[in-house]
Amino acid sequence: MNFLSLNILILSPLIAAIIIASPLFGGNRVYIRRFSKTFATFHFLYSLFFVLNQKAGTENLYTELTMFGKNWLETWGISCSFGLDGFTALLVSFTSLIFLLALILSKSSIRYKHKMYYSLMFCLMTAVLGIFAAKDIFLFFIFWEAELIPAYLLIAEWGSENSKKSAMKYLLYTFGGSIFIFAAITGLYYYGFASNGELSSSIDYLRVYLSDNICPVFMQVLMFTGLFIGFAVKLPLFPFHMWLPDSHTDSASPVGIIMSAILLNTGAYGIIRFNLELFPEIFTKAAPLIMIFAVINILWTSFAAVKQENIKTVISYTNIAYMGIFLLGLSSLNKIGIEGAVFILFAHGFTVAGLFMISDFIYQNVKTYNLREINGLGKYMPVLMICSYVICFSASGIPFTCMFPAVFLSYTGAVCADYGMLYKILAASGIVGVIVISACILNLFHGVFCKKYSVQVKNVYDISGHKATITVIIVLCIIILGICPDALISIYDAVIENMLEILRV
Repeated sequence: MNFLSLNILILSPLIAAIIIASPLFGGNRVYIRRFSKTFATFHFLYSLFFVLNQKAGTENLYTELTMFGKNWLETWGISCSFGLDGFTALLVSFTSLIFLLALILSKSSIRYKHKMYYSLMFCLMTAVLGIFAAKDIFLFFIFWEAELIPAYLLIAEWGSENSKKSAMKYLLYTFGGSIFIFAAITGLYYYGFASNGELSSSIDYLRVYLSDNICPVFMQVLMFTGLFIGFAVKLPLFPFHMWLPDSHTDSASPVGIIMSAILLNTGAYGIIRFNLELFPEIFTKAAPLIMIFAVINILWTSFAAVKQENIKTVISYTNIAYMGIFLLGLSSLNKIGIEGAVFILFAHGFTVAGLFMISDFIYQNVKTYNLREINGLGKYMPVLMICSYVICFSASGIPFTCMFPAVFLSYTGAVCADYGMLYKILAASGIVGVIVISACILNLFHGVFCKKYSVQVKNVYDISGHKATITVIIVLCIIILGICPDALISIYDAVIENMLEILRV
């Protein structure tokens, strides 16, 4: 497909942000919204061609952005290079779809400063796409840091009364993790020079092996640990998770959707691309310890969700538990577990996006997120209740929804991991967390939609128009991936095989 350009795919949202910020649309919020949704729609459709390109079994895409015919910082071996394989092509297309849905939802959630809001959303989109597509460690880090600025502003400006405090907490936590990442990639950069005799920051040529005598083992372990801590903050992993409940609860719902469905995936992607692929021997030795952290993450946050009274806070804690399941599958080091771990990135994204949409539609009617003050809405919002059935069932891991194959594969891989009986029991104990999450989500659904109202409700309207459209899209994605998970797995299966080959070295 000759018309496929990675530069256009990644940088075009930034151009859209500049157009919105320009005087072209003035302050007309209708034109700004229409342009944003139209551009996001075309961008998603364009991104699908990259997925189809991978589905067809063609070679991975790669490109370098040059300045006046020369690579960026060529003397230092640093290039502005992008590449996509089956896994990253799916992540890019998924990111484009979630941003499109969030922008459609913004019509009813964002009431002021439309020019600034939509510009920041597209800036954030470019940063995330750059994270997934970067093939240079320093280019990756630039996009990783660039994501902080629009994310901070989006949380602080369009959230609740505590949003500025929550945005600062998000900024400090993530920037603190970035310090560890930068120290580690700098070490990788010099390791590559010592190994190859030339300066290069290409991700594909910086793999570290314990058998090498070039870099001391303790330095390799320090680099691995620094990367893992930095990505664990964004994942987030206990005990680095405290920024997430506040940031999600206090942010506007479209921003919460982006954070939960997309930004958390950047941390997961970093662990796969850097910790697993660049340090295969250390990752293999650390996998049992990572599995312990994963189980702690699942159990701690699932029980924490039970005590919450705010709908968005409940969703946030269950979201953290899902990422613990991802880490559990990844640490299994077998094909079925890693396939489940990758699958959960997409399954949890659709599910959590749906949950945040539900919470937003409820809030617009009853003006509260407090579960004690919300009940019996099924009588007044039957369409939302039917859609919520599917979304809540997915969050509970019910068969024929997308979370079921993700959880099933991850836990099966973890239980089959060759670490001894003690770790098999430990992995199986994590199922308790899934049961708690299921009970928590189903209790939320029952309380919101099925209980009888003690007070007569007025001015409660069911979803329709753009609200119904995006909710149905989420529901269809959940069902399709639940019934036909292999349609997704087959696209990134070759990438999983490559990971396993690296781990066997």
